[in-house]
This record gives sequence, structure tokens and C-alpha cells, in this order.
Amino acid sequence: MPSWAASSNNNNNNNNNNNSYQPPTYSGSAYQEEQSKVVEDSLKTNYDAEGTAAAILSQMTTQRYQLQAAHDDVWEMREATEKAKKELEDMYAKSRAKKKRLHIIIAMLAITDAFLFLRLLNCGGSFIC
Repeated sequence: MPSWAASSNNNNNNNNNNNSYQPPTYSGSAYQEEQSKVVEDSLKTNYDAEGTAAAILSQMTTQRYQLQAAHDDVWEMREATEKAKKELEDMYAKSRAKKKRLHIIIAMLAITDAFLFLRLLNCGGSFIC
């Protein structure tokens, strides 16, 4: 326990009956030196805390920019995915249209082939009757 605290406790024990504060009495400059050390320690602690706070704030700012960049990347990826989805839907629609057109061509060729086969049968093996 610091010397000023011990002295203060003695004074407080002696003055409990009065219920009034009596400052501790010291001889020489011991009290001033003790207070100077306390103030120096407080300043060092304050400077350390400010340095730590500045470092944490810097890290948090960096993390904020990283999170913002990641958010922007995710947003761009969503837009690219939506664009790709629309392009795939368009390609699928075009593919279905081409497939339908090919089926129509196949049906027309089948009808033509059937007509020519019947003509061969009617004309005795010749296309010209």
C-alpha cells in the first residue's frame, strides 16, 4: 500500500468521529513525488490507450473497406448471374424454336417422301406417269 494511502487510512481512523475530511499530512516532498508518479503513470496509460484506440480504429477502417469491396463483388456477381440466367433462357428459347422448325421440316420431308412413295406405287416404279 502506498505511503500516502496508509497515512490517509490512519487519519481516517482517527477522524471517524468528526465525519469530516482531513487531508493527509506528509513531511517533505514525498507526497508530491508520489502524485507525480501517479500522474506520469496515468499519462502513460492514457497515451497507450490512445495508441491502441488509433490502431483499432485503423484496423476497423481497413476491415470496413474490405467488407464494402466484398459487398460490391457479391453485388456484381449477382448481376452477372442474373445476366447469365437471362442469356441461358434466351438460348433455350432459341433452341426450342430451332428444334420446332426442324420437326416441321422433318414432317414436311416425311410427307413428301410418303407422297413420292405412293406415286412410285401408282406409276409402276416410275416417277413419271
